[in-house]
Amino acid sequence: MSATIIWLIVALGVVLLSILFGQSIWRPVKWLGYGLFKVAMGALLLFVFNSFGGYYDFTIPINPITAALSGFLGIPGLAALAVIKGYFI
Repeated sequence: MSATIIWLIVALGVVLLSILFGQSIWRPVKWLGYGLFKVAMGALLLFVFNSFGGYYDFTIPINPITAALSGFLGIPGLAALAVIKGYFI
């Protein structure tokens, strides 16, 4: 079975569940989208930090954990990652 057909069946199932249960099915999807947006913004924040930190040979690796931390906590999370990296490594 092709991956496209599987995703089409999953999408059809979500639409049918939303019709049966009303708006209650979209709430977890909204929270999941919000979380993924925050992680993407954290990755972007780390990318900008690494662009400037590369001149001083100080970069923070971009992975899901660091992106989530800097995405959900913002600048204080990025500062905490920088302190942790500077202290332990």
